[in-house]
Amino acid sequence: MRVRGTPGPLRPGRRATVVIVTLAVALPLAASSIAAARPGPPSAGTASTSTSSADPGGPVPAEDRQILARAESLLTRDCMARAGFQLWLGTPPPADELLSFPYVVDDVEWARRHGFGSDLVATVDARRRADPNQRYVSGLPPERREAFLSALNGARPAGLEARLPSGGVMRRSADGCTSDAQRRLYGDLAEWYRSSKVVADLTYLRQRQVLADPAWTAALQPWARCLRQQGYTADTPERLRESVSTRGRADEIAAAVAEARCAQNGLAATTRALDARHGDELTAAYHQDVATRNRLEHGAIVRARAVVAAEHE
Repeated sequence: MRVRGTPGPLRPGRRATVVIVTLAVALPLAASSIAAARPGPPSAGTASTSTSSADPGGPVPAEDRQILARAESLLTRDCMARAGFQLWLGTPPPADELLSFPYVVDDVEWARRHGFGSDLVATVDARRRADPNQRYVSGLPPERREAFLSALNGARPAGLEARLPSGGVMRRSADGCTSDAQRRLYGDLAEWYRSSKVVADLTYLRQRQVLADPAWTAALQPWARCLRQQGYTADTPERLRESVSTRGRADEIAAAVAEARCAQNGLAATTRALDARHGDELTAAYHQDVATRNRLEHGAIVRARAVVAAEHE
């Protein structure tokens, strides 16, 4: 399960941290950072929030995605219990933690509350340290800990494979409780694993393409001029963060507010347009993978609702 990394713009090659033993109800997170434009228009990995108007061929609505995540957590927990181990379910993070700014902070009110997100990173880290699953696994004897991880993830990462659009290959065991839960939900585990990893990688690839687009570079110039008028000399959001990284909280918030205000001079709109365009192009280029992921998720909803309903019986 992915957890957000340190604040700042997404760099090519950057990946979110993987926490092996944490089960959560929150939406699975694609590679991103807490701070750096509000999520852009819907793309390959973005779900609509309206159940009534859900497109059977499109992504499942956000509320259904939460049900899928909850059902997978419940099925994994029950599988681990049968193997003789305990797991505790997490809770969804607050709304501010779900906001992602992979390019530039463009929400002034968010910036006033969180700066570049260092407080949210600290909150996530504290939650991870307090996670009962982490404490439980850490307290197991070495041989039991190894057995726990094998029961959860399989003995070795083999059986499932996904070749990523950005390059490289991801592999995972087809055995273990994680795979068992996903097989029960999605049916065709190999196709689910492959298509879901490919679609998730499109988010990273889309953000990389936006940051490399000449239109993004051009839009940075008036943004940087606006920053200079407010006393900052950084020419990119990343360098602005670096310039205040060792300063106190007040300096972080002031810089983030300046970044967000200056983004209103055209950078935010350019970013949203580029994000949507590159997202549409990637969705078209990998339409078969996107369609497969969407089909399997829609097919799993009825099963997921039954699993969640049984939790309260």
